[in-house]
Amino acid sequence: MQKSKRGLGRVLDALEKHYGLQTAAGPKDPYEMILFVNCGYPATDASCSKGYEALRRDVGTKPKKVLEAPKTRLAKLMRLGGIVPELRAERLKTIAKMVKEEFGGDLTWSLEKLMQEEKKGAGQGIRLARKALKEFPVIGEPGADKILLFAGLAPVAAVPSACPAVPERILFGEENKNYGAGYRAAREAMEAELPENLAARQRAYLLLKRHGQEICKRTNPKCEICPVSAMCEFFLEKRPGNL
Repeated sequence: MQKSKRGLGRVLDALEKHYGLQTAAGPKDPYEMILFVNCGYPATDASCSKGYEALRRDVGTKPKKVLEAPKTRLAKLMRLGGIVPELRAERLKTIAKMVKEEFGGDLTWSLEKLMQEEKKGAGQGIRLARKALKEFPVIGEPGADKILLFAGLAPVAAVPSACPAVPERILFGEENKNYGAGYRAAREAMEAELPENLAARQRAYLLLKRHGQEICKRTNPKCEICPVSAMCEFFLEKRPGNL
């Protein structure tokens, strides 16, 4: 495990003072969270919310409703959430079919069962649930971790998929060129430093996500106006002239 050089608690307090309390966008049910992220492209909170609300209002989100809806109707609704609407309409049907046929129509119950069964063995309880979630369209490891965390199923130290570089820069001073390795290193560091509860880890996720969107951008981070630059290893090591 890559060792962090900075504590995360003070960083999060400073980010919360700067941005205020953050709330998660979208639903909290695992199945609906998967629908939500497929309802917009590019998948921002705004685009996904537009597509998801149109789906919820005009068709409904239950697997049966999605499967019964004509693809042309779904594609029309998905246009509100961005580009490639036909592809996303097809994905919605795939998701609904998977939940109905592979998870008995209740994804939450199925994930909870997988976690309970794994805890009886040598596992930590989330490996099988994470693997099941990754079978769905556009859900990789970061997406699976987020679902487990915000659905309240497990206090996973999820890292925002679009900006794993934020905790990497703050804690390690540099980003890993390998996305997967960097993501897991950041997650492990957050696991070590954050209380193992849903509230603390949801708070961390949302604040780091907002910071990545506003200031600690993937390219050209705005270190000169960053509220946590004095606690950021990247700034202290790479930009000493700005101190």
